[in-house]
Amino acid sequence: MARTARGHNARVAPEPFALLAAQPATPVDELALALAAEFGGVDDVSVRARLDELAGEVALQRAPAGEPDAGTAALREVLGVRHGFRGDREDYDDPRNSMLQLVLERRLGLPISLSVLYVAVARRADITLSGVGLPGHFIVGDLGAVPPVLLDPFTGGTVLSAQPSAGARAWSAHEIALRMLNNLVGSYGRRGDLGRTIQAAQLRLALPLEPSAAEPLRAELRALRARLN
Repeated sequence: MARTARGHNARVAPEPFALLAAQPATPVDELALALAAEFGGVDDVSVRARLDELAGEVALQRAPAGEPDAGTAALREVLGVRHGFRGDREDYDDPRNSMLQLVLERRLGLPISLSVLYVAVARRADITLSGVGLPGHFIVGDLGAVPPVLLDPFTGGTVLSAQPSAGARAWSAHEIALRMLNNLVGSYGRRGDLGRTIQAAQLRLALPLEPSAAEPLRAELRALRARLN
C-alpha cells in the first residue's frame, strides 16, 4: 500500500524501494516508480491513473480477438504514434530519462524506461509483453507468439523484423531495476553528482543479487564513498 503524505494537498508516494525490491513478484513499474521516488517527488496516484488511461486507450484501439499481434499493434499505435513516446536522442544521458513519472510527463526516455512504460500499460490492458535485454539496447516483445513479436519503444514502437537471438529472454523486474540503477550510477557520475551516484549505487544492493554479482557492486560503492573523504 502506498504511503500518504500529510496535509491538504497530500501526495501519495510509492512504498520504499528496498521494501518492494525484497518482494519476489513486484511488477516492474512498481519498482520503477519506487526507484524514481528515491530521487524526487512522485505522485503515485496520478501516475497510476495516467497508466490506467493509456491502457484504456489501448483496449479501445485493440483489434478484434483472433489477430495474434492485435495487442502489440494497439500498444504501438497508442503509445508510439498517438502520444509520441520516443527516445531522447538530444540528451540521452539525462537522469530524467530514467524516471518513469517524468517519462510519462515528457514523453521521452531511455530504451529501458520506455520499455517499462510499454510493459506497465500492457499489463493493465491484459496484453502479454515483456522487457527483453539486448547488448547495448532494450526492447519489448511477446516471445511466446509464433513468430515472436518485437517492438522498439525508443523508435516509437517500431516492429522489429529480425527474430530474437537464441539467448533472448524476458527479463525479470529485478534485472530491469538493476540496469536502470546502473544507468543512473553512470549518468549522475558523469555529471559530478557524487551524492546521487552513491545513492543509486547503494539502491542496487537492495535487490536480490547473487554473491558473485553483489560483491563488485559493494566494492564500487566503497570506492565512491571513499571519495567523500
